[in-house]
Amino acid sequence: MEEQGPPQDPPQGQPQGQPQQGDVMATVTMAFNLGVSARQQGRNRSVVEVVNELQDAIFNNLQRAYGSQVDMNYLAANTEYLLQIALLGFIVPSICAYEEDFKNRLFSLILAKIEQTKKEKPPDQGSNIILT
Repeated sequence: MEEQGPPQDPPQGQPQGQPQQGDVMATVTMAFNLGVSARQQGRNRSVVEVVNELQDAIFNNLQRAYGSQVDMNYLAANTEYLLQIALLGFIVPSICAYEEDFKNRLFSLILAKIEQTKKEKPPDQGSNIILT
C-alpha cells in the first residue's frame, strides 16, 4: 500500500489565503480529538466499526464549511487524510499511556510531514489541507 501524505490542493476553488501553521494544527488537533472522543464513548467498538462514523463526521464538517467552494475530489482527499489522523486519536489511547510529550511530538511530526509535502509539490500542484 502506498504511503499517503497530506492531500493536494484543488486546481481551482481553493479557500482564500495561505493556511497558517496554527490553522493547520487546529485542523489536525480537531481530527485527532474526534478519534479520542470516539474512544471515550466507551462502547468497546473496534477500529473497523468507527471508520465510517469518523469519515462521515469529517466529510460533513468539511462539506458544511466549504460546500461548493472546492472540488468533491479535494474534499474526499482531505477527508481521507484527516480520517487517518482521527484514527490515531482512536487507536493511540488503547495501546499506550497518555504522555503530553508524546502527543506534542506526534503533532510536531504530523506538521513536519505537511511542511515536507508542501516543499515537494509546487503550489499549483497543491499540498495543503483545507482548514476547518
